[in-house]
Amino acid sequence: MTGPKETIHISVLGKEFAVSCPEDEREALIKAARYVDLRMQEGQRGGRTVSMERHAVMAALNMAYELLRLREQSVSTSAEWIKRVEGLTDKVEQVLRDELKERP
Repeated sequence: MTGPKETIHISVLGKEFAVSCPEDEREALIKAARYVDLRMQEGQRGGRTVSMERHAVMAALNMAYELLRLREQSVSTSAEWIKRVEGLTDKVEQVLRDELKERP
């Protein structure tokens, strides 16, 4: 559940923005703003002078790419864990079946 809203001020590429967010999400939003600012600064270091809009789009594309890559890795890792758990479950079931067969 989210708490009451508050307005915080963040800075991206030296520009101030007022953003409303729930109090309990304040720290996460500040971290996200720092990350966006960092990614946009990285794009700015390329040397070319381009609009803030272009920096924002390029930063958003890079972050979306990272997010999608992480999601794919997570799905792959989850699938591997599911296979391992299923394998262990099969082994446990086999041991239990063998144990039941040996009982008089």
